[in-house]
Amino acid sequence: MEAPPGYRRRARLALVAVLSALALAPAPARADWPQFHDGPARLGVSPGTALRAGNLDKLAILWHRATGATAEGINSSPAVAGGAVYVGSDDGRLYAFGAKGGLLRWSRWVHGPVRSSPAVVNGRVFVGSDAGWIQARKTSNGALLWERYLGGRVTAPPLVAQGRVYVGSRGGAFFALDAGTGKIVWKRGTWSVWEAAAYRRGVVYVGSDQERLWALDAGRGTLRWVTDLWGRVRSTPAVTSDTVYVGTDMGRLYALARTTGAKRWVAEAVSPGNGFVRCAPVVAEGRVYVSAGLTTTPMDGKLKAFDAKTGAFVWRAEMADYSTSSPAYENGLLFVGSFDHQLYAFRAATGAQVWASGWQYQGGFFDRGLSASPALSGGRVFVGVRDGKLYSLGIPA
Repeated sequence: MEAPPGYRRRARLALVAVLSALALAPAPARADWPQFHDGPARLGVSPGTALRAGNLDKLAILWHRATGATAEGINSSPAVAGGAVYVGSDDGRLYAFGAKGGLLRWSRWVHGPVRSSPAVVNGRVFVGSDAGWIQARKTSNGALLWERYLGGRVTAPPLVAQGRVYVGSRGGAFFALDAGTGKIVWKRGTWSVWEAAAYRRGVVYVGSDQERLWALDAGRGTLRWVTDLWGRVRSTPAVTSDTVYVGTDMGRLYALARTTGAKRWVAEAVSPGNGFVRCAPVVAEGRVYVSAGLTTTPMDGKLKAFDAKTGAFVWRAEMADYSTSSPAYENGLLFVGSFDHQLYAFRAATGAQVWASGWQYQGGFFDRGLSASPALSGGRVFVGVRDGKLYSLGIPA
């Protein structure tokens, strides 16, 4: 029997109300950290709340797993997705471990030392190597899907967006590859690219040793804009809705208009010639945070905060040795590593040190320095150390 017109109208209105409520409901918190510095925009922000200033005194190593013995250990930053953590090693292999207990799922050869950080999307993991290759493998078993030689060291973490893999090489070019086949879609000369590109709204942003930041159309590779900076760009850009933040080897932090590349402000994180900013900035709480390494004596490290709108200096925190580790943010805290063998946690609002892992020979956690960046996922901190081990830190149950 056909429903009366009034009933049908009320049913339609009820359905519209339900769909509207679903559209307005907040998305569930995402626990994964699938690409370098969390995702394509490279903002370095975890939505988690399990780690907080009040419980970091309980932070402990839940598990650690060794990769092959080498002089440099792990310089690759981990990716976490689908219950697994992926990391490269200087032994030339890509590893997949169970995130919960650290069980080795597989390891595969990538032709040479892996400083590139993996990216995990749709059941595939992408990574580069110092031998100049980029590979795509199945996350389930590590089976090779495709590989391509790019003609120079691939230390940059791949960026995966729009069904493409974007990655630069130290051979002087930047590539867009089809994520399914590895076919080169477009290529652009940029000079040597050391670090990852970032993506937002159809545009890819990448820096190079040419002392420039490039904005390229993600689909065709055409130039949107290019901005000259002071110092080689070995920093990964972080991109918000309107601004691109990036550091240089002359110790500068730049804020550029996202759509035009115009310089909004520039801040001195390190005195020119005395150090560099090689991290991916974190953007959170209205501030931009960068780690900085001093190359003078003493070779100490800094974590600095600047106002995101004006570039005004906010605070400085100290580390005992220089740092190339990109900070990661969760729940008002910043986690960052240093060559002084320590992982630190600082308050994002003030820069006050909340916790540090300490040196192993003084009862601390690690016996080598940290050049890689931490990944935050599911209430844990995953970080590779130059002792060749991947560590999972968390609050014991």
